[in-house]
Amino acid sequence: MSSIKVCVASSGAGGLEDSVSMQFGRCPMFTVITIENGSVVDVRTVPNPGSSASGGAGIQAAQAVVNEGCSVVIAGAFGPNAEQVLRAGGVEMLSAQGSIENAVKSYLEGSLSPPVSGRGGRKGRGFGRHM
Repeated sequence: MSSIKVCVASSGAGGLEDSVSMQFGRCPMFTVITIENGSVVDVRTVPNPGSSASGGAGIQAAQAVVNEGCSVVIAGAFGPNAEQVLRAGGVEMLSAQGSIENAVKSYLEGSLSPPVSGRGGRKGRGFGRHM
């Protein structure tokens, strides 16, 4: 079996002891975990370029994950722009809460679910300003 890279949006400095960030695009750090034959063989942290972006945070964060060569990304929630970039890059998105270590265990057990889509606002539904 070959190795797989899993990226987890981290709420703090990253690492297995950190918590999964509820926000993918603006999380401060990514924890990138290499898994071979069902075991963690490497853990490293990568700063999220989207964390301090004035706009397009989700796109920048998603592109960084794709550039890292990750095939799976775990976070609490993903914005629509990030979802689009991750899908185009062939990255599977999964949702989790709690510690990164537990999220990785749940991933290895196959018990994580895809995020719920449709978190966008009310654009296009007649709720905008009328002239």
